[in-house]
Amino acid sequence: MNLQIISLEGQTYLVNTIDENGVHPLEDRNKRPMQFHCLEEIKDYLNPRAYDEVWLEQRTPYEEMCGLGDDTGPLRVQLHWS
Repeated sequence: MNLQIISLEGQTYLVNTIDENGVHPLEDRNKRPMQFHCLEEIKDYLNPRAYDEVWLEQRTPYEEMCGLGDDTGPLRVQLHWS
C-alpha cells in the first residue's frame, strides 16, 4: 500500500492511501477528508513503516495562469520515511 500526500495552498495537506482497490482518502469520524498542516504532523499521525512508498504531490493553479496546458501534472516527489 502506498501513501499519497497532496500539498495544497495555505499549508494544507490531504492524505490518500492507494492499494490494488484504488485511492482512499484519509477521513475523520464525519467522513470528511482529514487536513494536516505539515508533513511532520502526518508522520506523527500515521505509521510510515506501514506503507511501501510515500509520495508528496504539489498541486497549484499557477500552471494554468502561466499558460501551461492541462497536461502538466503535479510535481511528485518520493519521500523516504523510516
